[in-house]
Amino acid sequence: MLDKILKTITDQYGPLSSKTLVDVTSRCELVEGEKGNLLVKEGQYSDKLFYVVKGGVRAFYLKDGKTISDWFSFEGDFISSIIGFFLDVPSQHYIEPMEDSSLLVFKRDDIDFLCDKHHDFERLGRLSVTKTMLQLQQRVVAIQFKSSKERYDSLLQKYPKIELRVPLGDIASYLGITQETLSRIRNPKNGI
Repeated sequence: MLDKILKTITDQYGPLSSKTLVDVTSRCELVEGEKGNLLVKEGQYSDKLFYVVKGGVRAFYLKDGKTISDWFSFEGDFISSIIGFFLDVPSQHYIEPMEDSSLLVFKRDDIDFLCDKHHDFERLGRLSVTKTMLQLQQRVVAIQFKSSKERYDSLLQKYPKIELRVPLGDIASYLGITQETLSRIRNPKNGI
């Protein structure tokens, strides 16, 4: 099973040598994340990077009793508490499976070890961070310059079946709109 997962990752980000794969296999863990069971809590230190093998995971903030989703990850995506992971400070948000999920977990120390020992793994790490940075930058640009409808259409283009997997309230908060606005966008004949 782990061999198949690592092949998927290497197909996506670049090849790893057989020596690298042996070390990667010994330094990661496959875990099951049950829907709703938090992987990371606000204020908690988190040195883990999650690769979504199966399922869906979101990162969110809690503000005034409301959840504000800011990141969705599905099969083939990485997710972590970015600030907590890279700066070794308490997490500013929560990470939670939105559905029962299988996750490959890497600890920061293991990633550092693998990057120091294997140039090909370091390249894989750089490419995955670059992909994540580009996605987050595109989201910032969308929030600043695109209409609510354009943001919704872009989300559907990236994740065509997201409405079947994610509650509409979480989608609305990710888009920076109310659930009522999302409803009008989804059903324009009801008045937008």
